[in-house]
Amino acid sequence: MNYTNKTQARKETGINYLGSVNLTTKHAKAYMYNEMTYSLYLAPAKMSGYEVCPMRTKECTSLCLNESGMNRMNMRNDMINEGRIKKTKLFFEERDYFMNWIISEITTAKNKAEKLGYKFSVRLNNTSDISPEMFKLKIDGKEKNLMEIFPDVTFYDYTKVPNRHLLLDKYKNYDLTFSYSGENLDECHTMLGKGVRIAVVFRKKLPDTFWGREVIDGDLYDMRYHDKKDVIIGLKYKTTRTKVSEKSKFVVTI
Repeated sequence: MNYTNKTQARKETGINYLGSVNLTTKHAKAYMYNEMTYSLYLAPAKMSGYEVCPMRTKECTSLCLNESGMNRMNMRNDMINEGRIKKTKLFFEERDYFMNWIISEITTAKNKAEKLGYKFSVRLNNTSDISPEMFKLKIDGKEKNLMEIFPDVTFYDYTKVPNRHLLLDKYKNYDLTFSYSGENLDECHTMLGKGVRIAVVFRKKLPDTFWGREVIDGDLYDMRYHDKKDVIIGLKYKTTRTKVSEKSKFVVTI
């Protein structure tokens, strides 16, 4: 497969777009801050046949945000999941095609943000946990990832992969938040010691402090690169198709 343009790609793959700008409820909040975020949603865990969440637990898999919002209501008979599966397979099976397409979309979104005078950022992992270095393409004989192709754009991530923090020293336009799974407490404290903020899901309300750190309301906006490093990002539990257990370790009850 050879990518030519977005119109050709839509007809050839049956996929309308790879990513979107401020489309979901959480990303739409960026408009209040004069920002635009290009976000990519892939099929989580191993839904597509390809593992995209290497450090997932059984509980975070069942309570994944992929099954919240419009997807929880099963709108149009799983059309959303089917689209995400197609995108994920395209990423693994036709990497150059996928990359040329996403570069085109990011370029268009970035240009629009600049015209509007908005700050622009990219979040590649909304329902996945793939290293951003895997989003790469050979250009003029040299492999470059998206962070290198767009050095003036902020890329931000949530991850449960501990060594992902090494990318912070490698790429100045990369921002990272480590996610508490209920089973990685030691890793969370290690990350805090390295200056990486931690995201924790709370069942009903957010405490003022947690693990001795200030808790910031992570639902006010998604652009985590605005936040301090030595803090807890509190996220209220979002209802999914799977009911959360009262004994949940992943969803914290205060």
